[in-house]
Amino acid sequence: MLTWVKIDGSALRHNYRVFVKIAGEERVALVLKSNAYGHGLKETYQALTAGSKDETLKKNSYLCTNYLFEARALRGLGFAGRILVVGPLPYETLHDHFAEARELNAEVIIGNRENLESWLSLSEKPQVHIKFDTGMSRQGFYAEEAFSIADLLKSHKKNVIGLCTHFANVEDVLEHDYAAKQLSLFDSAVQAFHKNGLTPLKHAASSASCLLLKQSRFDLCRIGISLYGMWPSKATRLSYLQTFKDLVELLPVLSWYTTITTLKTVKSGQFIGYGCSIRAVQDMKVAVLPVGYYEGFPRLASDAHSYVLIRGVRAPIVGRVCMNMMMVDVTHLSTVTIGDQVTLIGGDQGETISANDLAGWAQTINYELLSRIHPDIPRIIQ
Repeated sequence: MLTWVKIDGSALRHNYRVFVKIAGEERVALVLKSNAYGHGLKETYQALTAGSKDETLKKNSYLCTNYLFEARALRGLGFAGRILVVGPLPYETLHDHFAEARELNAEVIIGNRENLESWLSLSEKPQVHIKFDTGMSRQGFYAEEAFSIADLLKSHKKNVIGLCTHFANVEDVLEHDYAAKQLSLFDSAVQAFHKNGLTPLKHAASSASCLLLKQSRFDLCRIGISLYGMWPSKATRLSYLQTFKDLVELLPVLSWYTTITTLKTVKSGQFIGYGCSIRAVQDMKVAVLPVGYYEGFPRLASDAHSYVLIRGVRAPIVGRVCMNMMMVDVTHLSTVTIGDQVTLIGGDQGETISANDLAGWAQTINYELLSRIHPDIPRIIQ
């Protein structure tokens, strides 16, 4: 591919230390699911542990994945700490899934009766976290089921490692009444387990709630998007500023580059790209870049309302982003040549395009934008 991503290892480790300071080292569980939010699972793990013989990630550190294959990859990279697989379980192959989790010494989440009954039927059980749905309407038992579930589990204490939930509405609001209701329901589930003699780890917080809600931090905080230097939303950033007055410094980890492969002269009146959506109103110089929506650059970031950086200058995107290419206007650049580096995300001579900028142009969020960067694009650790 004629495009590459750079991963700033020092920024990644800085962000990790930010959350260690907020929550405490033993409470930080780093989320490396979905190819480490597009940053590269292997590269992110290597950057976290660079030059330290696993100094950053201790023996009891948690890493979170969505799939077992991600857990297997982490074991292959040498991670000996704790792994929590947070994704749904495949019902048709549950026993095989549980057996593999046990083989990998990976912990899994159970949040429905079918999966619980299957797990209870096993003679050799992997360790599990029981999830409660306190208002997300996604994975998890309801809080009113907690006592009966705890009663089923009280003879399996050594394998019940955690109780967890997930917030539905922290990132997008400045008031957190709904989160408070979720915490109350979660507490009722926790108390039901305590009455049955079960006292597993508790965890509810992800990046936004760890930043904003001290009462949500419990025993673990699952840090995802903010590990990579992103605020979960503008509302999260504003809410933090209103509450704590001074922002913590989160450093973006990822930058994305390509090169110019073709330069063309486009005459006045000539159309550019699919659908003839752009027509030159004067003679133009257009650069073709070998990146499109297959590589993860969003098609909605088309037709001159977004730009890339070339030699520190903004070059507007013209025409529609194609599957593997896009065109940018370089008429205003006095010196531009084939092979020039192009910045898609990152800084160039004082100008910057953030992941949030590109996500906004594409009418999406930084989570989606980053996680959709094609996994085959080389990730280079700085």
